[in-house]
Amino acid sequence: MQPTNDVIATLIADLCGDDEALRTQASFTLGVLGEPAIAPLIALLSAPTSEKRKRAAWVLGVIGTPALPALLQLAESNDQHLRIEAIRVLGIVGEARALNQLLVGLTDPDPRVAARAARAIGKIADPRAYHPLITALHHPSPDVRYEVCRALLDLRVREAVPALRELATNANAQMTTWGASLALVASHAADELAQSDPSADQSGYFARVQSLLDQQQSQGDA
Repeated sequence: MQPTNDVIATLIADLCGDDEALRTQASFTLGVLGEPAIAPLIALLSAPTSEKRKRAAWVLGVIGTPALPALLQLAESNDQHLRIEAIRVLGIVGEARALNQLLVGLTDPDPRVAARAARAIGKIADPRAYHPLITALHHPSPDVRYEVCRALLDLRVREAVPALRELATNANAQMTTWGASLALVASHAADELAQSDPSADQSGYFARVQSLLDQQQSQGDA
């Protein structure tokens, strides 16, 4: 049975309410409903409180692929807050098809958008993002460079070690807006990658690239 607009509106209200049990039930039900719940959840990403936006983002992440077109469109919004929320959910969905939009976000003039895009790219861990992330290590914002370091670690490509070492050396006492050391995160990422198994890392890297290319080719032939 197709859920009515009233049913979905009630679930959205429960999701925004203070009753934890009702919020949990609403999150689960909206996630199961899938596509019919996408539009009101997208609208909730504009809510004035971050808690409501996060709840909507979580459910959209559960819905996953069906929400992707709406999220990609929202990621191009002129509203910076909406772009940030859309990019957050794209990272949760973890779809490689979102990579191009996330790479655009990585170059956004607003460092909050670029930082969120870097974090989402790390969650997707698509190896095709390696070179754009290396370039983004030179971003003027310490917040963005911090997230780029984490994303490079998530990609598990050992070639990033020299660039991360260089950043750790040159960052000196640079801190993020929340007080994290840029040099420390760069050094940690470099150490973790340097200690990884190089043969396993490279074989895995090229295998992932080939798999993604094959998938892209098959979609183009369809």
